[in-house]
Amino acid sequence: MSKRRLLFTIGVLGLLLLTGCELFQQPPEASFVVVYNVDPVDLMVVDLDARGSSGPAGRAITSYMWDFGEDVTILTPLAETKTVAVPVLRVKYPLEGTYRVELVVTSEPGTMSAPVLGTVTLPHE
Repeated sequence: MSKRRLLFTIGVLGLLLLTGCELFQQPPEASFVVVYNVDPVDLMVVDLDARGSSGPAGRAITSYMWDFGEDVTILTPLAETKTVAVPVLRVKYPLEGTYRVELVVTSEPGTMSAPVLGTVTLPHE
């Protein structure tokens, strides 16, 4: 490879790195905890708190996509979808038992995390 071509290639790669080319983007990291006993009257209500999720290099998380089954009721934020723009979701489970929860987060400019899995066990003592 000629010296001119090598310098050109290095320059292009450097420019791509500086401008945030998607080829070099690190994905965000999804993380959540289950907060029990958020409603003293109804032990079937929990918060799914994803504030521990992070975007690469300070990029903001733009959406939180939850998968927790069909019979779960979203209490806040009021939404008809399991993809929300806020990190804390309050939900109500229908019955006692152990439930699987999955979270995927998206950060600027649309990069998705790997799914993270967890469980909710109700009632919680």
